Amino acid sequence: MTTAKQNKANQTNALFSTGPITDGGKAVVSLNAVRHGIFTKDLIVSCSFGKEDQGEYEELLSNLVRSLSPQNQIESLLVEKIAIDFWRLRRVIRFEAGSIGKYLETIFQEFYTYGKKNNLEIEKEIKGKQQYIDWIDRYVECLKREKVNFNSSTWEGEDVESNIVDDFSLIIKTIDTLSRDERDRLLYDDCSYEELKKVVSKNGYSSKKEISTKLIEIYEEERQSLEEEIKKLEGNKLANIEADKLNGMLGMVPQEENTDKILRYERSLQKSIFQNLFLLKKLQGSF
Repeated sequence: MTTAKQNKANQTNALFSTGPITDGGKAVVSLNAVRHGIFTKDLIVSCSFGKEDQGEYEELLSNLVRSLSPQNQIESLLVEKIAIDFWRLRRVIRFEAGSIGKYLETIFQEFYTYGKKNNLEIEKEIKGKQQYIDWIDRYVECLKREKVNFNSSTWEGEDVESNIVDDFSLIIKTIDTLSRDERDRLLYDDCSYEELKKVVSKNGYSSKKEISTKLIEIYEEERQSLEEEIKKLEGNKLANIEADKLNGMLGMVPQEENTDKILRYERSLQKSIFQNLFLLKKLQGSF
């Protein structure tokens, strides 16, 4: 137990204790925050998911210590608090980047996956369908002028070539009097031209005019269907283009539902850094 005289002596001695006065002593004190780092243990994420590098934080803290030159433990703690806030700001940036990545992944899944094609593939498909439409237009014109004869398995004329077996198959698909089994056999069992022609003739399409009229009807419906498919593909192209634009627009911001929270948190960290820096400089006599 100290006496009143000893207490007074200690208080007197404390008035003359101003801390280290040599450059080496000041350097030792200035690194106290780095060595002690009372917040570091609870600050650094150490689990495997989202693990942080403690060395990076210590480097940040050391750089701040050298820059701000704390002269005692209180000032060292303020510097450490500033380092912590900067580290948290780093997390905000990483969170934003992660949110952006997640959002863009969702966009790409919506527009570019699950069987959807990119614009080069769509262009190729549109080109193929348009070529088929051009062929239909030329062939239908020949059918309307009854230029096509159906006496052999193929026909060629006026820069148009057609497989008559395929034409007969198209007609057979529309014949309701055939049973399902009979229709499937005719369509999928590689039946001969003669057999198909016999079935077509038996079911009301025996003359050139009757066959041509039915084929015109079938091909005009096919043409309309192709135009609708092309229109849909053109819409997919526009959707892909819009997705690319959207990626560019949203590439600098996080998910909408997190934006306000992130901005508020970022402002609070900036305010904390400023307040602690102001207090530190005030203690150091800069203000």
